[in-house]
Amino acid sequence: MPCAYRELLGIDCPFCGGQRSVLLLLQGRFRESFLLFPALLPLAVTPLFIRRKRTLRVMLWLDLAVVTGSWLIRLFLN
Repeated sequence: MPCAYRELLGIDCPFCGGQRSVLLLLQGRFRESFLLFPALLPLAVTPLFIRRKRTLRVMLWLDLAVVTGSWLIRLFLN
C-alpha cells in the first residue's frame, strides 16, 4: 500500500520507516531498527512515564523534537 503522504507531496512523511523499524525491533535487530528510524527509541520509552505528568510532558516534547529532527535530516540527505 503506497504512502498517501508521499503520493500527494512527493516526500517521505515524518514516520516513514516506523513500521519497518518496529518489525526489526521485534526481531531483535536493534541496530538496524535504530538506523532505519532513530525516533523509535524515545517513542518506545515514553509510555513508561505515563504517571509522572511533568516527566511525560518533557518526553513528549523530546519525542516531537527527535521525530522532526530525524525527518528533516532524511529530507535534506535524500
